[in-house]
Amino acid sequence: MASYMEHRDLANETIETSRARQIADNVRRVLDRVRSAEESAGREPGSVRLLAATKTRDVGEIMAAIDAGVRMIGENRPQEIAAKVEGLRRLCAERGFTLGHDDGVGEVLDAGAKADGAAVKTAPESSSVAANGQSGADCIPVHLIGQLQTNKIGKVLSAVDTIESVNSLALAERIARRAVARGIEVGVLVEVNESGESSKSGCNPKNAIDIATRIGIMGGLRLQGLMTIGAHVDDEYAIRKGFERLRNTRELILESKAPGVEGCTELSMGMTGDMQYAIAEGSTIVRVGTGLFGEREFV
Repeated sequence: MASYMEHRDLANETIETSRARQIADNVRRVLDRVRSAEESAGREPGSVRLLAATKTRDVGEIMAAIDAGVRMIGENRPQEIAAKVEGLRRLCAERGFTLGHDDGVGEVLDAGAKADGAAVKTAPESSSVAANGQSGADCIPVHLIGQLQTNKIGKVLSAVDTIESVNSLALAERIARRAVARGIEVGVLVEVNESGESSKSGCNPKNAIDIATRIGIMGGLRLQGLMTIGAHVDDEYAIRKGFERLRNTRELILESKAPGVEGCTELSMGMTGDMQYAIAEGSTIVRVGTGLFGEREFV
């Protein structure tokens, strides 16, 4: 368990009016920044979606963001998902939303179980989730944006729609086995370390296309796109080059017309400090935490 979870009740649903107003104002400012960046880049309005990065944020704070217009959330740790999901689902349902994926299946005991010929469960029509993982007006997808340990795969599959941090074939294969055993399909993004920084996770860019095309033919997985974290430097050119390379990699994957890659359209790149650069380079999802909730008290 993350140490901060011993000091913070992440399932807390109570929030002061002033804090809710602060979050709502932040959401509006970030959405305005996204729209302005779209316009500056000549992008279609609404072509970039805002994902609220909710690490260390409690249910009350997340619901304040949802009430202000956030329609996608991203969690870093499976244990945080477990602490928050029940309250979030109930409060979202009260507002007419479906939150995340709920396959109705408990933890699979045999990680290697294979359900040959099993029908793949799809989201109910009421959740308005299209085949490419895009959400409708009444569905708020949950993404896992942090690293996933293999012993936590079964726990997150019951709640998340998309895992953005798939950085190896070995991890993809383990997720696929669990998903097939449950009779479900989970969206994945291949995480690529475009900056080359040792502190960042992600596969080597040289391996990204091979990993993506192999994921495209795995049962239980739906390849949705690529993800990267921008270079941690004060150099616009260096940051944008990393985002540009990721976009080019996605285009090569699509141009390959390999089986199962036709849905590889998402580019999850850009955070609070560099999202305008990411949007200019083609991002479709920006992951924003500090810009919405303020500085984190815990790391």
